[in-house]
Amino acid sequence: MMKKLDPQILHPLNVPRPLRVRTGNGGRPLFLHLKGGVQKVQQILEVWQVDEEWWRNPISRRYAKLVLEDGRMVTVYRDLLSRRWYLQKE
Repeated sequence: MMKKLDPQILHPLNVPRPLRVRTGNGGRPLFLHLKGGVQKVQQILEVWQVDEEWWRNPISRRYAKLVLEDGRMVTVYRDLLSRRWYLQKE
């Protein structure tokens, strides 16, 4: 017999969170303001852009996979329409 899932215990995964970012030339992320304090970006591993649904609700984002000074890898993006930064994956 299968149990029903309680919708109140379901949580969305990987929900983006607003993020403060200090940038350098060309908008390159240099420092991230995270819960534990400011982290310097040691390396940018990958950058890609997503542009979708221009005919309805446009999405234009530039993603970056980063290595921080404490060794963590995170994925951030900049919403190119609102010009805001988000932490996608920690």
